[in-house]
Amino acid sequence: MERKKQTIIEHLTEFRNRFIWTLICFFLVFLVSFLFSSDIYRWLTSGFKQKLLVLGPDDILWIYVSLSSLVAFSLTLPFMIYQIWQFIRPALNSHESVAIFAYIPATFLCFVVGLAFGFYFVSPAILHILLSLGEGLFITQLTAQSYLAFLFHTTIPLGLLFELPVLVSFFTSIGFLKPKFLVQYRRHAYFVLLVLAVILTPADFISDLAMTVPLILLYEVSILLSRIIYQRKSTRRN
Repeated sequence: MERKKQTIIEHLTEFRNRFIWTLICFFLVFLVSFLFSSDIYRWLTSGFKQKLLVLGPDDILWIYVSLSSLVAFSLTLPFMIYQIWQFIRPALNSHESVAIFAYIPATFLCFVVGLAFGFYFVSPAILHILLSLGEGLFITQLTAQSYLAFLFHTTIPLGLLFELPVLVSFFTSIGFLKPKFLVQYRRHAYFVLLVLAVILTPADFISDLAMTVPLILLYEVSILLSRIIYQRKSTRRN
């Protein structure tokens, strides 16, 4: 049975409705997260023996809103991808439709794993090294806002960049990308990843290095996944 072709107005109406539902989902999760912001903050700062400073009530509001927004975005991400999939599904064939739907949970998991990797490994290592550089020279007093800003700078970019294997796998599965291309332009990709690490992290060599290494590993994992998917596709054709 053929699908009825939609007009431009109908496409825009559907896009608006799905966008509104995504915003509603984000707002509801944001409200719930805001109620638990204090618990989230205690968990994020549990490694400090003393309480972090705040310079005013504006800082407290910034902390609550920032934490709630991050949680809301993370939990809304699968729903947002699902809405995008529903919107573009009529233009896809059955194979492409199934491929995109299969990557919805993978998108969420990779983002969360990226955040966790940044929080448990990258951020503590960078923070320890940076604080040790000023040991004996300065009296360091971290404010809650500066610590969370530092945490966001080293975790959110990793969460987004951990989506690289998902994107590579998806484009390989629909025939848009081949592992040979990834291998051929590996050096160029390394340079781009290095530039991204410099842009997305604080301006110091240690942070750039700590960000570049996992990005290169992610690229190599992406090549491996692309080869596996490409070989499976070749086997099915034969």
